[in-house]
Amino acid sequence: MTTSRPLPAGRVVDVHAHAVPAALLAVMERGGRGSRLPVLTGDRRIRFGSRLTPPVPGALTDVRARIAEMDRTGVDLQVVSPWMELSPDELAPDAAAEFLDALDEAMAAVVAVRPDRLAALSLLDRQDPGAAALRLRRAAARPGFAGGELAAGGTGPRLDDRRWDPLWRAAADTGAPILLHPWRAVSPAGLGGDRLGDIVDNPAQSTAVVAAMILAGVLDRFPALRLCVVHGGGFLPYQAGRLDAIARLRADWTDDRVPPSTALRRLYYDSLTHSGASLSWLVDFAGSDHVVLGSDYPFPTGDPEAVAAVAAAPGLTPVQRGDVLGGTAAGLLGRRSLTAPISVK
Repeated sequence: MTTSRPLPAGRVVDVHAHAVPAALLAVMERGGRGSRLPVLTGDRRIRFGSRLTPPVPGALTDVRARIAEMDRTGVDLQVVSPWMELSPDELAPDAAAEFLDALDEAMAAVVAVRPDRLAALSLLDRQDPGAAALRLRRAAARPGFAGGELAAGGTGPRLDDRRWDPLWRAAADTGAPILLHPWRAVSPAGLGGDRLGDIVDNPAQSTAVVAAMILAGVLDRFPALRLCVVHGGGFLPYQAGRLDAIARLRADWTDDRVPPSTALRRLYYDSLTHSGASLSWLVDFAGSDHVVLGSDYPFPTGDPEAVAAVAAAPGLTPVQRGDVLGGTAAGLLGRRSLTAPISVK
C-alpha cells in the first residue's frame, strides 16, 4: 500500500460532493471507445441501455465553478465522487468494467486540474463484488484517489451477502474508506410524492442496508472497515437502541457478538443533517472523530452552507467543530496517496 504524510491540521475537507467529468462526456459524445459505452444525447442525458439519466447539470462538470464555490464557503479540499446516475447497472459485466475504467481516468483528469484542492473516489461495481474489490485496491494505491464510492442499492447482491467479503477485506487491508450512497431507493411503505424519496426513501435505504450488514456480522468480521454513511447516517443513529433490542431476539444472535449500537459507532457519518440540533446529537452519539463534513455539492438537496452549519451547531466544542470540519477526514484520508499539499488561505 502506498502511504503519504497526513493532511495538515486545520484544513476544511468536504467528503461528500459529486461530479461528472467533462472528459467522460466527451468520450461518450464521440460514441465512446467502441459501441459498448453509454451514449450522450443532444440534451446532455446519458443512455445506459434502457435507462436515460436526467440532463447532466453543468455544475457537475465545471471544475472552475466548483473551486470558486469552495473558496466562497471555506472548503480547502473536496473529495469528489461520481454522480450516482453514472452507475452502470444496465451494462454487461465487460462493458461495465470498461465504462468504470474510463470513469476513473476521467475522474483523475478532474483532480489534475487542481490536485491541491481535489481528490477523487472510484465508483465501485455494484454488480460484481470481486471487481469492486480490485478497483478499490487500485484506487488505494493511486495518487489523487481517496477511496471508493458504493451504491447502497442496485442490481447486484445485497451488501450483507458474504459475496461482498472480498470488498470489505480490501477496504480493511488498505485503509481505504468507502462512501455508501443511496441508489434506486424505493418507498418501504409503497408511497410516492414530490421529494418524498429524498426525504424518506434515501435515508431509509441506507438504514436498512447497514442494519442488515451489522446483523449479518460484517462489522464483526471486518472491524477495521471504514464505512461512511451519507445524509447523517439516515435513520441509523436514532435507531441504535431498537437495533440492540431486536437483535437480541434473533435466533442466530449470541452474547459474544458486537452490539449493533457499538457497531454503529464504528461507522463514519457525514454532517448533512439540515439541522444544527441533529448534527450536535449525531456528534454526541458517534463522537466527533466519526463525523465528517458533507455538502452533497452541487445538488439542491444538499447544503451549500455546510461549513457554516457546522460552525453554528449548538453545543459543539472548538475541538469537535475542528474534527467535523477536517480533523476526522484527515485521519480517514491521511493514509491515502494524496501527495499534493492542500492550499492554505
